[in-house]
Amino acid sequence: MIREYVRRLLVLLGGLAVSAVGITMMLQANIGLEPWSVLQQGMAQTFGMTYGTAAVIVGAVVIIIAAACGESFGIGTLGNILICGPLIDLLLYLGWIPAMERLWSGVLMLLGGLELLALGTWLYMKSALGAGPRDALMVVLARRTGRSVGVCRAVVELVIILAGWRMGGQVGAGTVIAALGLGSLFNLNFALLRFPAAEIHQENLAETLRRLRGGAAETASEEPRP
Repeated sequence: MIREYVRRLLVLLGGLAVSAVGITMMLQANIGLEPWSVLQQGMAQTFGMTYGTAAVIVGAVVIIIAAACGESFGIGTLGNILICGPLIDLLLYLGWIPAMERLWSGVLMLLGGLELLALGTWLYMKSALGAGPRDALMVVLARRTGRSVGVCRAVVELVIILAGWRMGGQVGAGTVIAALGLGSLFNLNFALLRFPAAEIHQENLAETLRRLRGGAAETASEEPRP
């Protein structure tokens, strides 16, 4: 049991690292950001914080709202909030991914970032250790309003784009490309990888702790006694 969770945690960390690289590439594409990044970049500029710090704050607020509305979260959810943002800050600090200055190079950088984000999300979801904070919020909104998850996502993303733009977040061609193409890119990657995302049960924190306690108790009972 412990070995299984170590493997899943490594998959989770790999997914978060790949996602962080993808998001950093999207930031450095310099042609407009996906909706949540617009908000986080706007917060960073307005309040004098790093992008990663803004991402942590937004993720924490989102999951608090979702949890208050009865949605559960898992280890992966916490990892998404606490690890991805600082990794992005580290990559920006190291400067390994240069900022693009031309439209065509920016588009290529953005598309590469979107693809890495899709692959990182695949690894993250494959670990099955908890839904992402933003996904949990969409589920809560759909349940409370009676609308589809797609409608809720569209409305929320429009609001956060406007809020982020008002605070100085970059809106441009990349925002349109990400908003229209990210879902289709995810579906294409999942189909090619034969990954049934909708069928994967994401463990919440209580389930993980219960399974770990059960595995530890089972291991202790199997130990030879003198």
